[in-house]
Amino acid sequence: MRTFILTCAILGLNRTNAQETQNKYFFKEVGWSIILPADFNLVDASDDAARNERGKKAMEKANNVIADISQTRTLISATKNTYNYFNATITPFNPKEDGDYKFVNQQVKDIAYKTLFQKMPDAKIDSSTSIITIDGLVFDKYQLTIAIKNKVLFNMLLLTKFYKGFDFGITYLYLDEKTKDEMETMLQNSKFSKQ
Repeated sequence: MRTFILTCAILGLNRTNAQETQNKYFFKEVGWSIILPADFNLVDASDDAARNERGKKAMEKANNVIADISQTRTLISATKNTYNYFNATITPFNPKEDGDYKFVNQQVKDIAYKTLFQKMPDAKIDSSTSIITIDGLVFDKYQLTIAIKNKVLFNMLLLTKFYKGFDFGITYLYLDEKTKDEMETMLQNSKFSKQ
């Protein structure tokens, strides 16, 4: 369910479980270290809650479903110039109770696409799925490119992985190639502890 909210809200933050040193963060749940670029600003926790609630409502309305995001935790959320966005979340995931991860992840992609389509009916939405490797870990990569009148408005990427008992998701949205390069460099330079 976490990607549903990220797709619609496109913002949030809860740093209670992060160890922070300047712009470097470590998230012990997934053993992940990342350095946030200096021109990104962390999003306030109250903003996160409000945006997540708006996203939840939009997703539920567009897909005629009920979303339970009570166990989803935002690890980090930041913006650059308001509309460029980076977010990482974890949600406990147990295949015995929650089902096949690949199947559930495909449902998330379908709902993300449908929600954007419902919210932006005049837009052309292209999607693609591939994989990306970050510090030796393979993530599913789902990219959505949203354009109106042949002009790209934004690109949104959802990176997902079943990892250490979590549905671990990284979402980023960019409006320009410079910001895309900055975010992708940040991800490629991030590290996972190998324990």
